[in-house]
Amino acid sequence: MSQSDQKSWWIVEIVSRADSLTVAKRAGIAFWILASIEALVGAFLMPAALADAVVTAALATVLFVWKSRVAAVGLLMLSLWSLVLTVLNLIRGTAGGGRNIVFSAVFLWAAVRAVEATFKLHGRFKGET
Repeated sequence: MSQSDQKSWWIVEIVSRADSLTVAKRAGIAFWILASIEALVGAFLMPAALADAVVTAALATVLFVWKSRVAAVGLLMLSLWSLVLTVLNLIRGTAGGGRNIVFSAVFLWAAVRAVEATFKLHGRFKGET
């Protein structure tokens, strides 16, 4: 990354096309990890999570390969919904869904970073190579 290789992609300011590409790529990888966790949970504990895993993996792939703004916004919406459901599960104690608010918040932040990176990539840094 252009500012400092020691800073994490989670917090570094996106100031170049290279930064945008790096953040979008790493966010895609983070969402593949999330999809893998969802698939494991779906396979062993809650089969309904398999659908979430498929959608998350598909959007992560589109984000990783094409740096798509649509995929980034889709992941943001999924992450925001996941955080809302997690909070509701903690408040009401419902059976469906997760209860780890930190996990949900981390992936919401990854989605926010993906949206920022893709919009800058296709906007401010569009003409750069």
